[in-house]
Amino acid sequence: MLQHIRQRVAEALVKASTVTLSTYGPADIQAGVFACEAAGVTLYLLVPRTSDHLFNLENNPIVVATTETWQLRGTARVVEQRPIGLALLDRPDASWCELVEMRPTRMQIRRSEGEGYAETFDID
Repeated sequence: MLQHIRQRVAEALVKASTVTLSTYGPADIQAGVFACEAAGVTLYLLVPRTSDHLFNLENNPIVVATTETWQLRGTARVVEQRPIGLALLDRPDASWCELVEMRPTRMQIRRSEGEGYAETFDID
């Protein structure tokens, strides 16, 4: 991916503190709002250990994360090794959540006015 595209995606991601995560798998379609934090073009989410999203991720890593300003498609997985310096892990609820790492494949940024998307970035 070109550096200026990577920078644009990272700038959009860093503004989000929560996202709506959508998964699909044996627990059917699931959508939930979770705390998040970006590190470059990687998005980390705190997902409660009792969530059906985790069951879906075991079987199907393809996910969509959405905010009011963008939609991110990619793959996600539960990470055992928690990155150092991630402020998300200092939250009081972090101890009863799994850390989910999302690696994006496509980002669409909404238009500031009207419907549809103004920009689409394919991420490798």
